[in-house]
Amino acid sequence: MAIHFLSADHRHLGLDVVARLGAAAPQLGPDLLAAPLGLRGALVLSTCNRLSFLVDTDEEAPGPQGGGGAAAPARMGPPVLTDAVAGLLAERAGLPVGDLRLEGSSGQEAYRELFATACGLRSMVVGERQIAGQLRRAQRTAAAEGTLSTPIIRAVERASVVSRRVAGETALAGRGRSVVAVGLDLAGSHLPALSQCRVLLVGTGSYAGAAVGALRERGAGRIGVYSTTDRARAFAQERGLRAVPPGGLREALSRADLVLTCRGLGAPVLTTGLMSGLEPARHGARVVLDLALTRDVEPEVADLPGVIHLDLDHVQASVPQAAGQEVDSAWRIVEEELADFERSLAGRCMGPVIAGLRSRVARAVEEEVVRLRPAGTAAAGGPRDHGGSGPGRERAAGSGPEPEAGPGSEPMIPLAQAEQALHRLAARLLHRPTVQARRAGEAGQQEAYREALALVIGSDVVQANIDKADMT
Repeated sequence: MAIHFLSADHRHLGLDVVARLGAAAPQLGPDLLAAPLGLRGALVLSTCNRLSFLVDTDEEAPGPQGGGGAAAPARMGPPVLTDAVAGLLAERAGLPVGDLRLEGSSGQEAYRELFATACGLRSMVVGERQIAGQLRRAQRTAAAEGTLSTPIIRAVERASVVSRRVAGETALAGRGRSVVAVGLDLAGSHLPALSQCRVLLVGTGSYAGAAVGALRERGAGRIGVYSTTDRARAFAQERGLRAVPPGGLREALSRADLVLTCRGLGAPVLTTGLMSGLEPARHGARVVLDLALTRDVEPEVADLPGVIHLDLDHVQASVPQAAGQEVDSAWRIVEEELADFERSLAGRCMGPVIAGLRSRVARAVEEEVVRLRPAGTAAAGGPRDHGGSGPGRERAAGSGPEPEAGPGSEPMIPLAQAEQALHRLAARLLHRPTVQARRAGEAGQQEAYREALALVIGSDVVQANIDKADMT
């Protein structure tokens, strides 16, 4: 397998293009797996400033079709895969195929990019914590869609560990390090203290909860919430807000000093027609802060008298510089976790070899167990139970009278005890080779271990499992 991390980033494409791509993200994971890309798994991460893909590929992927129409196997390297995904995404988003360029990385660099993204180092506001929740939701979505693979699960779980370490061991994610916080600081520069303002929250999406927390940190107490879905009432009750009833949006807009939108459903909810002719704002201007990637507010609203329209472009231009020392500390954690993660992956790659060794020993033990059984019972029964008790074990012990020791001979033990002793001995003998196999993998000495094992027990055990080890 091979892991790749692909991204459409606001730094290279601009927020408008990223917004169009984000609108095409629903159900993209299953479509990626269905495409002839040789993918075993895919996770789609959509944020306010980027659209990223973590994909797990086969060693071989279908190449161009020949004259007979059969797909010829061809290794799909990172550039080919990146271009193929970009083409599929551009077609879904209605962009010219060939014009869209994704940033792509593979292997160690892919894990590094994933970890850096998870802890906010690649965010518009460096260090923001919302990305951690977005990654968890992306994993749940991929699980529900059936697009997760074991390597992707392991990578995302370690990325979450990195995120928690950066949050706990650095001050990178301190107050003000979020898109919501920067946006509210901008809005606040046009308003009196938020404790004196009426706030209307439009939308109950992923940013809405963070927005409520940030508003209350700044003293806002009169907060209403409106949603075009049925979620406004439950959202308001959970947080002690006032729910705006259906049909009450225009009245709520007239009363609001600050309007904050975070729906991002692809179509503006605040149009010029809706915003025109509202009652004058109490504090001179009504501030409309649009935090949705796919705009919730028509751009022409900015031209209306008495309205100050702020969006993600304004936020992007106003992001405070992160402290260099905290960024360096975060990157140090990323590199530490990356090195440890790669060691653990290398240790896991010895799993099939260990399984082959255990299987070889288990067969030898079973052969000896058969030889111990009384004549005529060696072939009786189904698969052997290697535990210490159970019906199968009782039948084995009770298949005939236990032999008695003759005069002057050593005491005889029951057959079941003999079998247990053989299995315990096998487990003890296998313990150290198993531990050493994992250590060899973590140290990058897989080949040396395989060669040594082949000398000791024969090359057949190693060769039968070496291909599996290379693919895990």
